[in-house]
Amino acid sequence: MTLALLCAVALGADAPRAGGDVTAGVRPSPGAGPLSLGEVLLSADAAFPLVVSARADVDAADGERLAAAGAFDPAWRTRATSVPVSGYPQTRLDTVIEAPTPWWGASFFAGYRLGVGKYQDYYGFRETWTGGELRAGAAVPLLRDGPIDKRRADLAKAELSQQLAGLSLEQQRLAVRRLAAGRYWDWVAAGRKREIARGLLQLAKERDAQLATRAGAGDVAAFDRQDNQRALVQREALVVAAQRAVENAALELSLYLRDEAGEPVLPADERLPSTLPLPEAHVEDVVDLDEALARRPDVQRIAAAKQRQEVELSLQKNQLWPRLDVGLAVSKDLGASPRPEADALGPAELEVSALLDVPLLYRQPRGRVDVARAGVAKLDAELKLARERVRVEVRDAVSALKAARERVGWARQEVEVAEQLERGERTRFSLGDSTQLFVNLREQTTVEARLREVDALADFQKAVVALQVALAVPMR
Repeated sequence: MTLALLCAVALGADAPRAGGDVTAGVRPSPGAGPLSLGEVLLSADAAFPLVVSARADVDAADGERLAAAGAFDPAWRTRATSVPVSGYPQTRLDTVIEAPTPWWGASFFAGYRLGVGKYQDYYGFRETWTGGELRAGAAVPLLRDGPIDKRRADLAKAELSQQLAGLSLEQQRLAVRRLAAGRYWDWVAAGRKREIARGLLQLAKERDAQLATRAGAGDVAAFDRQDNQRALVQREALVVAAQRAVENAALELSLYLRDEAGEPVLPADERLPSTLPLPEAHVEDVVDLDEALARRPDVQRIAAAKQRQEVELSLQKNQLWPRLDVGLAVSKDLGASPRPEADALGPAELEVSALLDVPLLYRQPRGRVDVARAGVAKLDAELKLARERVRVEVRDAVSALKAARERVGWARQEVEVAEQLERGERTRFSLGDSTQLFVNLREQTTVEARLREVDALADFQKAVVALQVALAVPMR
C-alpha cells in the first residue's frame, strides 16, 4: 500500500488516532442544512469567551456607576447619651438626616435634638425645651466644589466608564466577528477544495478502468495506463491533504460556533455549503469615511476617555479656588421651658453662616491640574492617531476588496480556458494525437485554476468582512 493510501486510512473515520481524539471536548453540530455565516456570527456574539468577558466589564461599569450615584444617598445618624450618675445628670438625643445633592454642591439637613437634665453653664447649648428642638438647613459652596465637586465628578466619570465599557464590548464583538467570518470562509473554501480533489480522483479511477480495457485490446500503450496510475496515487494524497485541511478548518471554526452551554461545536461535513458566493454589488464605491469615524468604537472609546479626563481636569481646576461656603439653618424648640433661664430658647432661630478657607501655596491642586492636563493632551494625540488609522484601514480595505474582485474575474476566466484546453486534449488523446501524460497535465492545470478560483472567492468574502469591520457596519 502506498504512503498516500496509508495516510488516507489513518485519517479515516474508523481508524484509531494516536494520542487520543483531537476533537475531544468539541461537540458535533447537528445537521440542519448548510451552515450560514449569520449563524456563526450570532453564536460567537452570544458565547465567545472574550465577548462574554467584555459583557462582564459592562456589568462592572454599571455597578461602579451605581456606587458613584450612592454618594448622593441621604444619611441618617443618631446619637444618644445618658449621664445618670453625676452632679449634672442629663439625657441627650441627637438625630439628623443629611442629603447631598448634585445642584451646585448644595446639601440639606433636617434633625431633631433633645437635651434634658442639669447642664453646666459652659454646656448650656446642649439643653432644649421638654419637647426637644427641630432644625433644618442647607449649605452651599460658592467657589470651590460649587460648579463641580468630587461626588459629581466621580458620577460623571462613572457614566463615561459605562460608555467606555459598552464601546469596548462593541470593539471586541467586531474583532471576534472578523475572526469568526475568516474561519468560516476558510472552512467553506477547504470543503470546496476537497470536492475538487475528490472529483479529480474519481476522474482518474474511471479512466483507469477504461485504460485497462483499451490497453488489453492494444488500443493504447501500457505506459499510458501506468502514467494514469501514478496520477491516481498522487490524487489520493491530494484528497488526504484536502481532508486534513477541512478537519483543521472545522476545529478552528468550532471556537466561534458554540451551543447554548457555550461549548465549542464541530461543524458537520453535511453542513458545508456547496458553493462560494460570487461577488455582489460594488459596496466599496459608496464608502463614507466620516460615517466610519462616527461608528468606529475604538475611536469613540478614546473620545470618551478624553471626556472622562476632561472631567478630572475641570475638578482639579476648581480645587484652585478658595473655599467659600454659605449656610442657612432654622431651629425651633417644642414643649415647655424646663426652667426660667431657658425661656429664651423658645422663639424660632435663624442662623446664617459663612466659611472661608484659603490655602497659601496650592501646590497639591496645581500639581493635579498639570497631571490632568497632560492626560488630556495624551488622549488628544491618541485620538488623532486613531482617526488617521481608521482612514488608512478603510482605504486599504476598499483597495483589497477591489483587488479581490478583479482576482475573482481573472480566476474564473483562467478556469474557463483551462477547461477548454482539457477538453481539447482529451479529444486529441481519443484520436491518438496525444498521450495520457498530457491529459493528466491538462487536468492538473484545470484543478490548480479551480483551486485558485476558490482562494480568490474566499479572499473576496474576507475582504468584504474586512471592509465591514473597518466601517463598523453590521455583517450578514
